[in-house]
This record gives sequence, C-alpha cells and structure tokens, in this order.
Amino acid sequence: MVNFVSIASAAVLLIITIFYFWRKNQKNYRLPPGPTQNVIFGNLMELIYSTLIKGESPFIKLAQWAFQTGPICYLRFFRQRVVVISDARVAQRLCVNQADKFSERPPGLLLSRVLKDKGIVFNDGPSWKEHRTFLTHEFRKYGFGKQSMEQRIQYVVDEYLHQITKTNGLVHDPHPNIATAVYNIIWTVISGDQFKWGDPFLQKVIKNLETNLQAVELTGPHNYVTILTVFHLLWHNFLHLWKITLMRLVYFKQLIGKFKKYQKQSTNSEEEESMMLDYLVKMQDAKNCGEPTYFSETQLLWLVSDLFIAGGETTITTIRWILLCLALYPEVQERVQQEVTEVFGRDSTPAYCQRTHTPYTEAFINEVLRMGGVTPGMWRNTSQDATYENYDIPKNTWVLLHFYAMNNNQDQWEDARKFKPERFLNDEGMFCKNENLLAFSIGRRECPGQGLAQTELYLFTVGILQKFKVALPNDEKNIDVNNGQFGITYTPPHHRLQFIAV
Repeated sequence: MVNFVSIASAAVLLIITIFYFWRKNQKNYRLPPGPTQNVIFGNLMELIYSTLIKGESPFIKLAQWAFQTGPICYLRFFRQRVVVISDARVAQRLCVNQADKFSERPPGLLLSRVLKDKGIVFNDGPSWKEHRTFLTHEFRKYGFGKQSMEQRIQYVVDEYLHQITKTNGLVHDPHPNIATAVYNIIWTVISGDQFKWGDPFLQKVIKNLETNLQAVELTGPHNYVTILTVFHLLWHNFLHLWKITLMRLVYFKQLIGKFKKYQKQSTNSEEEESMMLDYLVKMQDAKNCGEPTYFSETQLLWLVSDLFIAGGETTITTIRWILLCLALYPEVQERVQQEVTEVFGRDSTPAYCQRTHTPYTEAFINEVLRMGGVTPGMWRNTSQDATYENYDIPKNTWVLLHFYAMNNNQDQWEDARKFKPERFLNDEGMFCKNENLLAFSIGRRECPGQGLAQTELYLFTVGILQKFKVALPNDEKNIDVNNGQFGITYTPPHHRLQFIAV
C-alpha cells in the first residue's frame, strides 16, 4: 500500500513538473474565450465525466461549451490546445481565407496515428496533396453531370426500387438494402464494374465495413490524450480491431486483383474508363519515367478503403435520414411527392440536371442534411500560428469544425430543432442555398465526392417517391428525430419502415 501511494505521489509530482515547465515556455497568446479550466487538466476531466459518467456524447458537451462561449471557443485537454468552431462564417474565414494553416489533421487523434500517410481522409503532406489532386481530377473527368455516370447510378437505384417492391409493403429495416445499393455505386464509380444484387462477396465487404464503423469509436475522450488511447485499445481488444482492419484490406486487395484481371480480358472501351484504371496507369507511367510519386498499390488499397468508408457511410446515413423524415412528416412527404409527380410522372427517369424544377425537393434534402448533420464534426490542426479577429490560434492547435453545433445554432437558424424545408426557399418559392450549411465540410478538406453524393441523394429521393409512400409502423411513430446516435456519422434512431406502392 505504501509503495502504491509513493508511486502515485511521484506520478502526480511528475505531471505537475511537466505542466509547469510547459506553461513556462509558452508564448503569451491572446486566446479565444472558453469555459473555466482546471489548472493542470484544463477541460479534460469535465469532458471525461460528461462522457463516461453521464453517458453524453463528447459532441454534445463540446456544443454546450461553444454555445455558452460564442462562435469560437478555446479549450485545453491537459497540454493540448483545442478550438471549437460553431459558426459557419468563422469556419469560412479560417479554412478558406487561411487555408494553408487549416488543412492538416491533428496528429494525436487515434485514427491519425493509425492511418498516418495512408489513403486520403487522415493523410497529410505531399502524399495527401498528390492523391487529393488525383481525386479532384477524376471526379471532374467522370463528373456527375455526365450522362454515362448518372446512368450507372440510376441503374443501381432501379435495382434498389425493385428490392423494395419485393417487400410487398411489409415492415422491415431499410438499412441493409440502402447499404447494398450505395456500396455498389461506390464500386461502380471506382471501377466501372458493379456487383449483382445480393453478391455474397459484397455482403461480406458490407458486414466488415459496418463492424469497422462500430469498433472505431471516433468521438470518445480517448482521442485527446495518449494514455487514454492506449487504455481504449486495450479495453476494446486491439488485436480484434486490427484483425477487422486486416480483413477489410484483404477484401479490397481481392477487388483490385479482380479488376486488374478483368481489365486485361476486357475489350469494351467504355468499361475500361475508370478511376482505378487511371490510378494504375498514372502509377506505371511514373515508374517507367523514374519520376518520384506517392502512388503505389498499397496507397491504392487504402484509397479504395477510404472511398468506401467516407463516401459510403455518409451517403447511407443521409438516405436513412431522408426516409425517416419522409415517414415522420407525412405533410412534407405529400408535398415533395406531388412536386416529383408533376415534374417526372410515375415512370419517366429523373435526371439530376432537372433539380431546378423541383425546388421543394431540393429544400427537403438540404433540411435533412442540416437536421441529420450526418458528419457531426471534423478535426483540423493548425500548421502555423493563425489569427481570428483579436484572437490568436497557436500552431498545433486542434480545431474542431463542429457541424452539429453549426446546424443547431439558434443565431443562424430560427427554430433550429424543428424540421422546416421552407427555410431553404425564397419568397418566390425557389430553392435558395444557405451558406450556414456546410454539409460537405469546407476549405481544402472539403469532400471531393460532393457531386456524387448530391446526385445519389436526389435520384434516390425522387425514385422512391415516384413509386412509393414511406410510412412508419404504428408502434414506432413516436420516434424523436432529435435523438440520433453520435459516432463516425450522426445516425438516426433505430427504426423500421414500410413502402406502400402508389
């Protein structure tokens, strides 16, 4: 017992000493306002208490601090400086006007440690820039105003509608069918090929991806302090988590191998055009010319993985929110359905370029993006000292773009927790984009697949309402739309639906 007390006392003394010398060497910055801080731990202990004892999501506590303080809120988690942004206009001024300083990921976050120099989402530096440029070019090349790509998406949407027809109006969980459709679209975009509905390999990939998303708890306080990260990994069985990740990479390696084999045998020029083929050609050209490049088969593996996770999960979650909101607000559904029927009828194929003819449908989708908030927040790291008005944001500060807080900011959104698509319509009833909605992030880290996501959401919404009325079973009609689940995405409460043919 005496030894334990001695060790504990020495540990506390060491922490205090480290903290003292760290504070002594700090510059006198004009830091933004924030809640009261503990001398040693800053705001970390309050966050841990809120999360582990009260059971709240860290995003809720971070939003409370932001609303109490203002659009830019300063926190400290032991030695780590943190700034929370809860106003889209502030995010614009920092991430666009000072883009060079706000484009990195925090190196201390759990996934930043695991995925350093891999893929695109948590990558940084020259490798990220090269892959970001590649993706931006590819999304433009196979842009989503182009008929061929939209036709591929529409083909999958039609398959999805066929699967709904098979339910015969019975109550069911819509999630599996949505996931199958969206991940098939992702594969179509990457490879030009697609899976047959119910393909057992695709189902294995989907199951693995969803297990990954459940296992990696991005939003816990373990992200902010190394010792808590270690504890988290031990608590959740690090070997099990790593096994899940390795299996995901095995699956994607098999997909890439299948694609390369298919390309050698294919004579169809249209099928040969794809994002993956362009990557392989670019990689080989650099190798032949002896040029330095960050392109490699390993990076391609992680890039495909990122596209599936980042591009797939966010779209799946948004479509789940769309369907739930249609069912929860029948008067809204009736108005959207009436507009869709007037413009497209019941049988004609909709086109994304015709969205200007359906302003209320566009307003509805944007209100879902605001209310659901899909990605509750995204982290940046300051690579240099930065300023905002009279405040300093020191180098290596973690900056949380708190999209959930932005979307619930009463100063920007009247009746923020009420579902009101009309807020996106002007006096003439036309759709009006609102700059306070940052559904696809902002700055250099803005989602490169934004066009793909918007096309998918529109074609799914219109396609479903051409054929079906969406309803909740009688025993689930009291679902609280404000009671979503925070994680990698902000997912809707568990629900089942029925699709009634019209």
